[in-house]
Amino acid sequence: MKLAIEAMGSGSRTAALVHGASASRDIWREFARILVDEYDLTVLLVDLRGHGASPRADSYALQDFVDDLVETLPVELDLLIGQSLGAISAGFAADALRPGHLIMLDPPLEAKQWQRLALGYVAQVQKLLPVWVIRRILPAGVAPDMPRRVRANWVLWDHRMLPQLALTRGIVPLSPPVPATIVLADPSRFVSAELAERLRGGGWDVRVKPGAVHDLHMQDPVGVVRMLDDVLS
Repeated sequence: MKLAIEAMGSGSRTAALVHGASASRDIWREFARILVDEYDLTVLLVDLRGHGASPRADSYALQDFVDDLVETLPVELDLLIGQSLGAISAGFAADALRPGHLIMLDPPLEAKQWQRLALGYVAQVQKLLPVWVIRRILPAGVAPDMPRRVRANWVLWDHRMLPQLALTRGIVPLSPPVPATIVLADPSRFVSAELAERLRGGGWDVRVKPGAVHDLHMQDPVGVVRMLDDVLS
């Protein structure tokens, strides 16, 4: 499937940003603006299948998300960055896309069965929540209009994907297919300290952002960019 994408900036290098489940490309705008303004990047914002402006589908297996990225994005782009489901999808797509560097933000590599099954309940509740409740749920530091934007995404995404997402297991290869950095929440609900050490031993650059939540790119886009400056430059 060809995905909906939006380009920001006109830099000499190219980065693609891939969002997580229930979100859309809109969630990356603050993060993307920093990349455009400070790192000479053209940034491609991607809507995964069933999200945002991309088509809805009958199948939402992990391989579908991976194949869509491979079909949509250019080969050998400079940076491929994903968060949560987008991180897992980007991680598996990297073998074919061969980006200069892969960055995965708090990928759900060890999501427990109850966490995956809870997706269905959470999705049914979240689309009913008013903006003022969402504002209380989101971490401090998000953009002032983020609660409204998050609610728009929650209403729009295709909830039919939930049964398949609940079965998704996102274990990545022990050795990365390209130079790769993982940035974890503190603590991460989805990557244990033990797995993080195994990944480091396999060649992954694993970092922990102090005080970060799962949606760290929304919580503190400036802080995430700063801790990745050596990779982004």
